[in-house]
Amino acid sequence: MRGIVRPLACALFLAAALPAAADALGDYVAARDKAIAASLAAAKAGKSGDAAVVKREEVALKDLGKRLTTALGPLKFKGLGAPSYTLFTFTYDETGPTRLLDGLAFANKDVSTRLVVTPESVFQPWLAARAKDDGAPAALAGGVKPAVATAEFFQDALAFDGGYYQPYVELPVAAAPGETALAVLGLQADEPPGNIAPNQIAIVRIADGKAMIGLTMAKLDIKPIAACEAIWKPYKTKADALQKAIEKDKKSEDPRWEELTRIHDAGSLAFRACFAKEAPAQPFFPVAVKRADALLDIARGK
Repeated sequence: MRGIVRPLACALFLAAALPAAADALGDYVAARDKAIAASLAAAKAGKSGDAAVVKREEVALKDLGKRLTTALGPLKFKGLGAPSYTLFTFTYDETGPTRLLDGLAFANKDVSTRLVVTPESVFQPWLAARAKDDGAPAALAGGVKPAVATAEFFQDALAFDGGYYQPYVELPVAAAPGETALAVLGLQADEPPGNIAPNQIAIVRIADGKAMIGLTMAKLDIKPIAACEAIWKPYKTKADALQKAIEKDKKSEDPRWEELTRIHDAGSLAFRACFAKEAPAQPFFPVAVKRADALLDIARGK
């Protein structure tokens, strides 16, 4: 009889806990949407900078962090400290809702490793919304797997303070049953990276009703790849010559700066395409995969 009573008691406990968790998440989403609507209304009325509006938003952000913490339940990750709420604004250039992913951000002491956690039911609508942003890459509309190949995905998912994360190559990590696990090797930069080798690993994990996006320093010994350097060289030569000519002319407004940016963009893209092709055969690649698996294990709570 005892063998029946205990499972029955557990089932009753879970049945009671699930609606409570759903209610907490619903309350969070409703409060978030209300705060966003209020901030947009203030922006349209030209009152974004009013002291009362600023104070109201500060109170709302603090309240939302508490609500989301309740909705997600207890979370702890090895080597990472207490979480902070990711949103710091409710609007995007005061023209629409923020594009940032709302979640809880965990980090180690020097912030070389960062993990953002959010309910999957918050993550999926956020990703769908980003696919509709002006200038959004088509990959964002294809779901999470193609999305992680874009800088735009990580820019808004990890809320970088300056710069962006540019993925170079996918890392073939193993997923547990019922889990989505993805990883890429890339670089955080504030301009086209050219032929700079990647030095950070990003992961995405979706399981148990939660989505997690993580980033960590890779510290890999990546030697120059001759084939990719050969592809980058003519772009660099052309860019260096153009920049020298622009600086020599000293015009206050020179349209050739835009051409220089296009050359850097094209060269960076060509270099990354070569790197993605050549990387799996390089000595650093299996090491990068192991480190991506290690970050996924942290996200799994191991």
